[in-house]
Amino acid sequence: MILALNCGSSSIKFKLFLLSDLQVLILGSASKVNSKGQKPVIKLVVHHDQGQKDETSTEEEKEGMEYDAVFQRTIELIEASLSARFHVDTQTRGETKARDVIKLVAHRVVHGGSQAEPMALWPGHEAGLELLDKLSEFAPLHNHRAVQVVKSCLEHLPSSKQVLLFDTLFHQTIPRHIYTYPIPIPPSPPLIPLRKYGAHGLSYASILSLLSAHLAVPASSLSLVIAHLGSGASVCCVKDGKSLDTSMGLTPLEGLPGGTRSGSVDPALAFHAVDAAGEVVYAQGGLKLSKGEMTLNKEAGLLAVAGTSEFSAITLRAFGNDTNASEEEKESSKLAYDLFLDRLINFVAPYITKILGSSPNAHLDGIVISGGIGERSIQLRRDLASYLAWIGVELDDTRNEQVGRGDEGRVVWEITKDDAKIKMFVCMTDEETQCARMAKDYIKEQEGSKIRSEH
Repeated sequence: MILALNCGSSSIKFKLFLLSDLQVLILGSASKVNSKGQKPVIKLVVHHDQGQKDETSTEEEKEGMEYDAVFQRTIELIEASLSARFHVDTQTRGETKARDVIKLVAHRVVHGGSQAEPMALWPGHEAGLELLDKLSEFAPLHNHRAVQVVKSCLEHLPSSKQVLLFDTLFHQTIPRHIYTYPIPIPPSPPLIPLRKYGAHGLSYASILSLLSAHLAVPASSLSLVIAHLGSGASVCCVKDGKSLDTSMGLTPLEGLPGGTRSGSVDPALAFHAVDAAGEVVYAQGGLKLSKGEMTLNKEAGLLAVAGTSEFSAITLRAFGNDTNASEEEKESSKLAYDLFLDRLINFVAPYITKILGSSPNAHLDGIVISGGIGERSIQLRRDLASYLAWIGVELDDTRNEQVGRGDEGRVVWEITKDDAKIKMFVCMTDEETQCARMAKDYIKEQEGSKIRSEH
Protein backbone atom coordinates (compact mmCIF):
# COMPACT_ATOMS: atom_id res chain seq x y z
CA MET A 1 0.00 0.00 0.00
CA ILE A 2 0.97 3.65 -0.47
CA LEU A 3 0.21 6.30 2.13
CA ALA A 4 0.17 9.85 0.71
CA LEU A 5 0.65 12.69 3.20
CA ASN A 6 0.05 16.41 2.68
CA CYS A 7 1.17 18.34 5.76
CA GLY A 8 0.34 21.98 6.39
CA SER A 9 1.08 24.21 9.36
CA SER A 10 -2.12 23.15 11.15
CA SER A 11 -3.41 20.18 9.15
CA ILE A 12 -2.49 16.75 7.84
CA LYS A 13 -4.36 15.34 4.81
CA PHE A 14 -3.86 11.71 3.88
CA LYS A 15 -4.95 8.94 1.51
CA LEU A 16 -4.10 5.26 1.65
CA PHE A 17 -3.96 3.46 -1.71
CA LEU A 18 -3.46 -0.08 -2.94
CA LEU A 19 -0.03 -0.17 -4.52
CA SER A 20 -1.20 -2.15 -7.56
CA ASP A 21 -3.89 0.14 -9.01
CA LEU A 22 -3.97 3.18 -6.67
CA GLN A 23 -7.46 2.32 -5.44
CA VAL A 24 -8.27 4.55 -2.45
CA LEU A 25 -8.89 2.52 0.73
CA ILE A 26 -8.85 5.17 3.46
CA LEU A 27 -8.72 8.95 3.34
CA GLY A 28 -9.07 11.72 5.86
CA SER A 29 -7.46 14.61 7.65
CA ALA A 30 -6.27 15.93 10.96
CA SER A 31 -7.34 19.56 11.35
CA LYS A 32 -6.88 22.35 13.91
CA VAL A 33 -3.44 20.97 14.82
CA ASN A 34 -1.37 23.42 16.89
CA SER A 35 -4.24 25.92 16.65
CA LYS A 36 -4.39 28.02 19.79
CA GLY A 37 -7.52 27.38 21.86
CA GLN A 38 -8.76 24.56 19.61
CA LYS A 39 -8.75 20.77 19.85
CA PRO A 40 -7.29 18.75 16.96
CA VAL A 41 -9.87 16.69 15.05
CA ILE A 42 -9.00 13.52 13.12
CA LYS A 43 -11.47 12.35 10.48
CA LEU A 44 -11.28 9.01 8.66
CA VAL A 45 -13.35 7.74 5.74
CA VAL A 46 -12.95 4.02 5.04
CA HIS A 47 -14.00 2.97 1.54
CA HIS A 48 -15.66 -0.43 1.25
CA ASP A 49 -16.38 -2.64 -1.73
CA GLN A 50 -19.25 -1.78 -4.04
CA GLY A 51 -22.63 -2.10 -2.38
CA GLN A 52 -21.26 -1.26 1.06
CA LYS A 53 -21.56 2.19 2.54
CA ASP A 54 -18.36 4.08 3.35
CA GLU A 55 -17.57 4.25 7.05
CA THR A 56 -16.80 7.68 8.53
CA SER A 57 -15.40 8.34 11.99
CA THR A 58 -14.30 11.50 13.78
CA GLU A 59 -12.14 11.75 16.88
CA GLU A 60 -11.40 14.90 18.88
CA GLU A 61 -8.04 15.08 20.60
CA LYS A 62 -6.80 17.06 23.59
CA GLU A 63 -6.12 20.76 23.20
CA GLY A 64 -2.40 21.46 22.92
CA MET A 65 -1.58 18.00 21.52
CA GLU A 66 1.73 18.26 19.66
CA TYR A 67 1.89 17.89 15.87
CA ASP A 68 3.93 14.68 16.03
CA ALA A 69 1.53 13.15 18.56
CA VAL A 70 -1.47 13.95 16.34
CA PHE A 71 0.29 12.27 13.42
CA GLN A 72 1.11 9.18 15.49
CA ARG A 73 -2.54 8.94 16.58
CA THR A 74 -3.58 9.23 12.93
CA ILE A 75 -1.34 6.26 12.05
CA GLU A 76 -2.89 4.27 14.92
CA LEU A 77 -6.40 4.95 13.61
CA ILE A 78 -5.40 3.99 10.05
CA GLU A 79 -3.81 0.83 11.40
CA ALA A 80 -6.93 -0.08 13.39
CA SER A 81 -9.06 0.35 10.26
CA LEU A 82 -6.65 -1.79 8.24
CA SER A 83 -6.67 -4.48 10.90
CA ALA A 84 -10.47 -4.60 10.96
CA ARG A 85 -10.83 -4.71 7.17
CA PHE A 86 -7.97 -7.03 6.24
CA HIS A 87 -7.68 -9.02 9.48
CA VAL A 88 -4.03 -8.16 9.97
CA ASP A 89 -2.77 -8.74 13.52
CA THR A 90 -1.67 -5.46 15.14
CA GLN A 91 0.09 -7.11 18.08
CA THR A 92 3.86 -6.99 18.42
CA ARG A 93 4.47 -10.64 19.40
CA GLY A 94 6.44 -11.41 16.28
CA GLU A 95 3.52 -11.05 13.88
CA THR A 96 3.27 -8.55 11.07
CA LYS A 97 1.73 -5.25 12.10
CA ALA A 98 -1.01 -3.78 9.96
CA ARG A 99 1.19 -0.75 9.32
CA ASP A 100 3.85 -3.00 7.75
CA VAL A 101 1.71 -3.40 4.63
CA ILE A 102 2.43 0.29 3.91
CA LYS A 103 5.45 -0.05 1.63
CA LEU A 104 5.64 3.53 0.35
CA VAL A 105 4.88 6.86 2.02
CA ALA A 106 4.58 9.75 -0.43
CA HIS A 107 5.14 13.16 1.16
CA ARG A 108 4.18 16.50 -0.33
CA VAL A 109 7.02 18.91 0.49
CA VAL A 110 6.57 22.55 -0.52
CA HIS A 111 10.20 23.59 -1.11
CA GLY A 112 12.87 21.37 -2.62
CA GLY A 113 15.25 24.13 -3.63
CA SER A 114 17.18 23.10 -6.74
CA GLN A 115 16.22 19.43 -6.34
CA ALA A 116 15.40 18.15 -9.84
CA GLU A 117 13.76 14.84 -8.89
CA PRO A 118 11.98 13.24 -5.92
CA MET A 119 14.00 12.00 -2.94
CA ALA A 120 13.75 8.52 -1.43
CA LEU A 121 14.66 7.84 2.21
CA TRP A 122 14.50 4.82 4.50
CA PRO A 123 15.97 3.97 7.93
CA GLY A 124 19.74 4.28 7.70
CA HIS A 125 19.54 6.20 4.40
CA GLU A 126 18.38 9.67 5.36
CA ALA A 127 20.81 11.93 3.52
CA GLY A 128 19.22 15.17 2.43
CA LEU A 129 16.69 15.45 5.24
CA GLU A 130 18.77 18.02 7.12
CA LEU A 131 18.97 20.26 4.04
CA LEU A 132 15.20 20.10 3.58
CA ASP A 133 14.69 21.19 7.17
CA LYS A 134 17.02 24.14 6.57
CA LEU A 135 14.90 25.03 3.54
CA SER A 136 12.06 25.66 6.00
CA GLU A 137 13.18 29.28 6.09
CA PHE A 138 11.93 29.51 2.49
CA ALA A 139 8.57 27.84 3.24
CA PRO A 140 8.02 28.56 6.94
CA LEU A 141 4.38 27.43 7.09
CA HIS A 142 5.01 23.98 5.62
CA ASN A 143 8.49 22.49 5.17
CA HIS A 144 9.35 21.99 8.84
CA ARG A 145 6.07 20.16 9.46
CA ALA A 146 6.66 17.87 6.48
CA VAL A 147 10.18 17.05 7.70
CA GLN A 148 8.80 16.35 11.18
CA VAL A 149 6.38 13.82 9.72
CA VAL A 150 9.09 12.21 7.54
CA LYS A 151 11.15 11.64 10.69
CA SER A 152 8.12 10.22 12.45
CA CYS A 153 7.48 7.84 9.53
CA LEU A 154 11.10 6.67 9.58
CA GLU A 155 10.56 5.75 13.23
CA HIS A 156 6.99 4.42 13.22
CA LEU A 157 6.74 2.98 9.67
CA PRO A 158 10.18 1.36 9.33
CA SER A 159 8.97 -1.13 6.69
CA SER A 160 8.24 1.66 4.24
CA LYS A 161 10.30 3.86 1.94
CA GLN A 162 9.69 7.58 2.23
CA VAL A 163 9.43 9.37 -1.11
CA LEU A 164 9.51 13.16 -0.96
CA LEU A 165 7.73 15.00 -3.79
CA PHE A 166 8.45 18.71 -4.07
CA ASP A 167 6.03 21.41 -5.23
CA THR A 168 9.04 23.10 -6.80
CA LEU A 169 9.69 20.19 -9.22
CA PHE A 170 6.93 21.22 -11.63
CA HIS A 171 8.47 24.67 -12.04
CA GLN A 172 11.98 23.50 -12.97
CA THR A 173 11.08 24.32 -16.60
CA ILE A 174 10.69 28.07 -15.98
CA PRO A 175 13.19 29.90 -18.25
CA ARG A 176 16.17 31.65 -16.71
CA HIS A 177 15.06 35.15 -17.70
CA ILE A 178 11.78 34.58 -15.83
CA TYR A 179 13.15 32.94 -12.67
CA THR A 180 16.03 35.43 -12.25
CA TYR A 181 15.69 38.30 -9.74
CA PRO A 182 17.48 41.57 -10.63
CA ILE A 183 19.49 41.70 -7.38
CA PRO A 184 23.25 41.84 -6.63
CA ILE A 185 25.09 38.62 -5.83
CA PRO A 186 25.04 38.10 -2.03
CA PRO A 187 28.44 38.51 -0.32
CA SER A 188 28.11 35.06 1.32
CA PRO A 189 26.82 32.04 -0.59
CA PRO A 190 23.12 31.47 0.22
CA LEU A 191 21.72 28.04 1.12
CA ILE A 192 20.16 27.84 -2.36
CA PRO A 193 20.32 30.20 -5.36
CA LEU A 194 18.04 33.20 -4.77
CA ARG A 195 15.58 32.80 -7.65
CA LYS A 196 11.93 32.05 -8.36
CA TYR A 197 11.02 28.44 -7.46
CA GLY A 198 7.22 28.54 -7.33
CA ALA A 199 4.87 26.33 -5.33
CA HIS A 200 1.63 24.32 -5.67
CA GLY A 201 3.46 22.29 -8.32
CA LEU A 202 1.86 18.98 -7.34
CA SER A 203 -1.56 20.59 -7.65
CA TYR A 204 -0.70 21.96 -11.09
CA ALA A 205 0.63 18.56 -12.22
CA SER A 206 -2.60 16.94 -11.00
CA ILE A 207 -4.79 19.50 -12.80
CA LEU A 208 -2.79 19.17 -16.01
CA SER A 209 -3.29 15.38 -15.91
CA LEU A 210 -7.02 15.67 -15.16
CA LEU A 211 -7.61 18.25 -17.94
CA SER A 212 -5.64 16.09 -20.35
CA ALA A 213 -7.96 13.16 -19.62
CA HIS A 214 -11.08 15.37 -19.76
CA LEU A 215 -10.18 16.94 -23.12
CA ALA A 216 -8.61 13.76 -24.54
CA VAL A 217 -5.54 15.82 -25.43
CA PRO A 218 -1.92 14.90 -24.51
CA ALA A 219 -0.70 16.91 -21.54
CA SER A 220 2.39 17.88 -23.53
CA SER A 221 0.28 19.90 -25.98
CA LEU A 222 -1.94 21.70 -23.45
CA SER A 223 -1.56 25.44 -22.77
CA LEU A 224 -3.49 26.62 -19.72
CA VAL A 225 -3.65 29.41 -17.18
CA ILE A 226 -4.35 27.69 -13.86
CA ALA A 227 -5.34 29.43 -10.64
CA HIS A 228 -4.97 27.41 -7.43
CA LEU A 229 -7.02 29.48 -5.00
CA GLY A 230 -7.06 28.43 -1.37
CA SER A 231 -5.74 29.80 1.90
CA GLY A 232 -2.51 29.78 -0.08
CA ALA A 233 -3.17 31.05 -3.61
CA SER A 234 -1.13 31.13 -6.81
CA VAL A 235 -1.43 31.20 -10.60
CA CYS A 236 0.59 29.21 -13.13
CA CYS A 237 1.19 29.76 -16.84
CA VAL A 238 1.45 26.33 -18.50
CA LYS A 239 2.61 26.26 -22.14
CA ASP A 240 2.79 22.96 -23.99
CA GLY A 241 2.46 21.05 -20.73
CA LYS A 242 5.31 22.86 -18.96
CA SER A 243 5.43 25.61 -16.37
CA LEU A 244 6.46 28.83 -18.10
CA ASP A 245 5.81 31.17 -15.17
CA THR A 246 4.11 31.20 -11.78
CA SER A 247 3.15 33.81 -9.25
CA MET A 248 4.97 32.44 -6.19
CA GLY A 249 8.71 33.02 -6.06
CA LEU A 250 11.70 32.23 -3.85
CA THR A 251 9.10 31.60 -1.16
CA PRO A 252 5.31 31.15 -1.26
CA LEU A 253 4.97 34.72 0.01
CA GLU A 254 5.33 36.28 -3.44
CA GLY A 255 2.31 36.66 -5.72
CA LEU A 256 -1.35 36.56 -4.68
CA PRO A 257 -2.47 37.44 -1.15
CA GLY A 258 -3.55 34.43 0.90
CA GLY A 259 -5.48 33.83 4.07
CA THR A 260 -2.63 35.20 6.18
CA ARG A 261 0.06 35.98 3.56
CA SER A 262 0.50 39.46 2.12
CA GLY A 263 1.42 38.35 -1.38
CA SER A 264 3.58 40.71 -3.47
CA VAL A 265 4.13 44.07 -1.80
CA ASP A 266 6.73 46.81 -2.02
CA PRO A 267 9.95 45.17 -0.66
CA ALA A 268 10.47 48.13 1.67
CA LEU A 269 7.00 47.81 3.18
CA ALA A 270 7.99 45.41 5.98
CA PHE A 271 10.53 47.91 7.33
CA HIS A 272 7.87 50.64 7.57
CA ALA A 273 4.95 48.49 8.74
CA VAL A 274 6.76 46.31 11.28
CA ASP A 275 8.84 47.62 14.17
CA ALA A 276 12.27 45.96 14.31
CA ALA A 277 11.42 43.93 11.20
CA GLY A 278 14.79 42.16 11.21
CA GLU A 279 14.49 40.89 14.78
CA VAL A 280 14.32 37.08 15.12
CA VAL A 281 11.04 36.21 16.82
CA TYR A 282 10.30 32.62 15.92
CA ALA A 283 12.36 29.50 16.46
CA GLN A 284 11.07 25.94 16.10
CA GLY A 285 13.23 22.93 15.47
CA GLY A 286 16.10 25.28 14.62
CA LEU A 287 13.92 27.37 12.28
CA LYS A 288 14.32 31.11 12.77
CA LEU A 289 12.33 33.87 11.09
CA SER A 290 12.54 37.61 11.23
CA LYS A 291 9.66 39.61 12.66
CA GLY A 292 8.98 41.07 9.22
CA GLU A 293 8.77 37.64 7.56
CA MET A 294 6.53 36.32 10.30
CA THR A 295 4.17 39.29 10.06
CA LEU A 296 3.82 39.04 6.26
CA ASN A 297 3.33 35.26 6.43
CA LYS A 298 1.02 34.91 9.45
CA GLU A 299 -0.69 38.23 10.13
CA ALA A 300 -1.28 39.73 6.67
CA GLY A 301 -3.44 38.86 3.66
CA LEU A 302 -7.21 38.56 3.93
CA LEU A 303 -6.93 38.35 7.71
CA ALA A 304 -5.33 41.80 7.93
CA VAL A 305 -7.93 43.45 5.69
CA ALA A 306 -11.15 41.68 6.71
CA GLY A 307 -10.36 40.37 10.18
CA THR A 308 -10.86 36.78 8.97
CA SER A 309 -8.94 34.50 6.63
CA GLU A 310 -12.09 32.56 5.66
CA PHE A 311 -13.03 33.54 2.09
CA SER A 312 -16.57 32.15 2.45
CA ALA A 313 -17.19 34.45 5.43
CA ILE A 314 -15.70 37.39 3.52
CA THR A 315 -18.01 36.75 0.55
CA LEU A 316 -21.09 36.46 2.75
CA ARG A 317 -20.33 39.76 4.45
CA ALA A 318 -19.23 41.55 1.28
CA PHE A 319 -22.47 40.87 -0.58
CA GLY A 320 -24.89 41.41 2.30
CA ASN A 321 -25.79 37.78 2.98
CA ASP A 322 -24.53 37.83 6.57
CA THR A 323 -27.23 39.65 8.56
CA ASN A 324 -25.13 39.51 11.74
CA ALA A 325 -22.19 41.41 10.22
CA SER A 326 -21.64 45.03 11.20
CA GLU A 327 -21.30 47.77 8.57
CA GLU A 328 -17.59 47.92 9.29
CA GLU A 329 -17.24 44.16 8.73
CA LYS A 330 -19.20 44.38 5.49
CA GLU A 331 -17.04 47.24 4.24
CA SER A 332 -13.73 45.57 5.14
CA SER A 333 -14.89 42.28 3.62
CA LYS A 334 -15.86 43.99 0.35
CA LEU A 335 -12.43 45.61 0.28
CA ALA A 336 -10.74 42.23 0.86
CA TYR A 337 -12.83 40.60 -1.90
CA ASP A 338 -12.13 43.39 -4.40
CA LEU A 339 -8.42 43.34 -3.53
CA PHE A 340 -8.20 39.56 -4.03
CA LEU A 341 -10.03 39.73 -7.38
CA ASP A 342 -7.80 42.60 -8.54
CA ARG A 343 -4.59 40.72 -7.69
CA LEU A 344 -5.93 37.59 -9.40
CA ILE A 345 -6.57 39.55 -12.62
CA ASN A 346 -3.06 41.01 -12.32
CA PHE A 347 -1.64 37.52 -12.94
CA VAL A 348 -4.26 35.79 -15.10
CA ALA A 349 -4.35 38.45 -17.83
CA PRO A 350 -0.54 38.71 -18.37
CA TYR A 351 -0.23 34.91 -18.42
CA ILE A 352 -2.85 34.76 -21.18
CA THR A 353 -0.69 37.27 -23.08
CA LYS A 354 2.46 35.18 -22.49
CA ILE A 355 0.77 32.20 -24.12
CA LEU A 356 -1.18 33.81 -26.97
CA GLY A 357 1.49 36.37 -27.78
CA SER A 358 4.35 33.87 -27.93
CA SER A 359 3.83 32.96 -31.63
CA PRO A 360 1.28 33.47 -34.44
CA ASN A 361 0.03 29.88 -34.04
CA ALA A 362 -0.17 29.87 -30.24
CA HIS A 363 -3.37 28.64 -28.63
CA LEU A 364 -4.94 28.69 -25.17
CA ASP A 365 -6.85 25.53 -24.21
CA GLY A 366 -8.49 27.14 -21.22
CA ILE A 367 -8.43 28.94 -17.90
CA VAL A 368 -8.69 26.59 -14.95
CA ILE A 369 -9.88 27.48 -11.44
CA SER A 370 -9.11 25.18 -8.53
CA GLY A 371 -8.45 25.08 -4.77
CA GLY A 372 -10.99 25.54 -1.98
CA ILE A 373 -11.86 29.13 -2.89
CA GLY A 374 -11.90 28.48 -6.63
CA GLU A 375 -14.09 25.39 -6.30
CA ARG A 376 -16.67 27.00 -4.00
CA SER A 377 -16.92 30.69 -4.92
CA ILE A 378 -19.55 31.11 -7.65
CA GLN A 379 -19.20 34.89 -7.30
CA LEU A 380 -15.42 34.99 -7.79
CA ARG A 381 -15.60 32.81 -10.91
CA ARG A 382 -18.37 35.02 -12.32
CA ASP A 383 -16.43 38.22 -11.66
CA LEU A 384 -13.19 36.84 -13.11
CA ALA A 385 -15.03 35.74 -16.26
CA SER A 386 -16.59 39.18 -16.68
CA TYR A 387 -13.12 40.77 -16.72
CA LEU A 388 -12.05 38.31 -19.44
CA ALA A 389 -15.10 38.67 -21.68
CA TRP A 390 -13.06 40.83 -24.07
CA ILE A 391 -10.99 37.79 -25.12
CA GLY A 392 -14.01 35.52 -25.56
CA VAL A 393 -14.72 34.09 -22.11
CA GLU A 394 -18.52 33.72 -22.04
CA LEU A 395 -19.73 32.29 -18.74
CA ASP A 396 -22.72 29.97 -18.59
CA ASP A 397 -24.37 30.99 -15.29
CA THR A 398 -26.21 27.68 -14.88
CA ARG A 399 -23.06 25.65 -15.37
CA ASN A 400 -21.16 27.91 -13.00
CA GLU A 401 -23.75 27.41 -10.27
CA GLN A 402 -23.79 23.61 -10.73
CA VAL A 403 -20.10 23.10 -9.92
CA GLY A 404 -19.69 20.47 -7.21
CA ARG A 405 -23.22 19.15 -7.58
CA GLY A 406 -24.52 16.02 -9.24
CA ASP A 407 -22.20 13.29 -10.48
CA GLU A 408 -20.23 11.76 -7.62
CA GLY A 409 -16.59 11.42 -8.54
CA ARG A 410 -16.71 14.16 -11.17
CA VAL A 411 -13.58 16.32 -11.06
CA VAL A 412 -13.84 18.72 -14.05
CA TRP A 413 -16.62 21.17 -14.93
CA GLU A 414 -16.71 23.40 -18.01
CA ILE A 415 -18.45 26.64 -16.97
CA THR A 416 -18.36 28.62 -20.23
CA LYS A 417 -20.87 28.43 -23.09
CA ASP A 418 -20.36 25.84 -25.81
CA ASP A 419 -19.40 28.49 -28.38
CA ALA A 420 -17.12 30.49 -26.06
CA LYS A 421 -13.85 31.40 -27.77
CA ILE A 422 -11.89 30.80 -24.56
CA LYS A 423 -13.00 27.99 -22.22
CA MET A 424 -13.04 28.20 -18.44
CA PHE A 425 -12.97 25.09 -16.27
CA VAL A 426 -13.21 24.25 -12.59
CA CYS A 427 -11.04 21.30 -11.58
CA MET A 428 -10.88 19.49 -8.25
CA THR A 429 -7.17 19.11 -7.65
CA ASP A 430 -5.87 15.93 -6.01
CA GLU A 431 -2.37 16.41 -4.62
CA GLU A 432 -2.44 13.14 -2.65
CA THR A 433 -3.17 10.98 -5.70
CA GLN A 434 -0.55 12.89 -7.67
CA CYS A 435 1.99 12.19 -4.90
CA ALA A 436 1.11 8.48 -4.84
CA ARG A 437 1.40 8.17 -8.62
CA MET A 438 4.73 10.02 -8.75
CA ALA A 439 6.16 8.03 -5.83
CA LYS A 440 5.18 4.72 -7.40
CA ASP A 441 6.64 5.71 -10.78
CA TYR A 442 9.83 7.04 -9.21
CA ILE A 443 10.54 3.90 -7.17
CA LYS A 444 9.72 1.69 -10.16
CA GLU A 445 12.17 3.70 -12.29
CA GLN A 446 14.86 3.55 -9.58
CA GLU A 447 14.48 -0.20 -9.21
CA GLY A 448 14.55 -0.60 -12.99
CA SER A 449 17.74 1.45 -13.20
CA LYS A 450 19.33 -0.70 -10.49
CA ILE A 451 18.47 -3.89 -12.36
CA ARG A 452 19.81 -2.48 -15.65
CA SER A 453 23.08 -1.43 -13.98
CA GLU A 454 23.53 -4.87 -12.43
CA HIS A 455 23.27 -6.46 -15.86
